[in-house]
This record gives sequence, C-alpha cells and structure tokens, in this order.
Amino acid sequence: DYMNVARCFGILHRRSQAFVVDACQKLHLTYSEYVMLLRIYGQEGCSQEDMAAQLHVDKAVVTRVIKLLEEKDFIYREKDSTDRRIKRIYLTELGRSQEGFLKDVVNRWGRYLSSGMKPEVVTVLLEGFQDLAERSGTADFNNI
Repeated sequence: DYMNVARCFGILHRRSQAFVVDACQKLHLTYSEYVMLLRIYGQEGCSQEDMAAQLHVDKAVVTRVIKLLEEKDFIYREKDSTDRRIKRIYLTELGRSQEGFLKDVVNRWGRYLSSGMKPEVVTVLLEGFQDLAERSGTADFNNI
C-alpha cells in the first residue's frame, strides 16, 4: 500500500541523512553540502543553474550551499569565459582529495542496507529507484 511506501521512504531518507552527517563529521559537512559535492564530482565546471536543475532544487538553495562549500574550501567559482553572468563550479585541492572518502560513504550505506538481500532483488530496487526518480522529475503536480 502506498501509505506504507511513503512511510518507508521517509524513514529511509531521514536515516540516510543521519548516516551521511555522522560519517562526514570530521569534514564538518551538512547533508546538503555532501549531496552537492557528489554532484560536482561528476559535473565539475557546471553552472549553478545546471546544479539546481539536476538536483531539482531552487537556485537560492544551490547558491547558499555553494557559498558554504566555498567557505570550507571544497570548491571555488569562476565566471564563464563567454557569458560573465554564469558562474562555473570547480573543486579545490581539498575537495578533490576527499572524493574517494565521500563516495565511499554512500557505498558503505548502500552495502549495509542491502546486506542479506538477494543480488537480483538489489538490482531490481536500484533500477526501480532510478525509474522513480526520473519519473518524479517530470511530474506536473497540478495534474496528478
């Protein structure tokens, strides 16, 4: 039933956030900063607008988190060479040096959650979550 699924999504989301924050204590990263860094690892040089679109969050949220990551010396911004209104996001040496650790955080959590599950069930879940995320990104909330 969908009410139970919604409850499970909520629990999984809150527990995942708690795990990430605990694992990233030594770097003083919030969950939002962690998520943003993971996206930057795969999209270095992207614009703040691109980041907002990829994460399905408001541009103001991205700006605030990017500013905090700059203050913590994980990233820096540069104006685009052709369009000075666009700011591109790049990793600092510190940000780049933490990539392995930060990616391992989510991998450890995933391994923990899926331990004891049949591999084919894990595959279906991973593919299903990808499909759900993509579908949610195209939702017109006014017509559901």
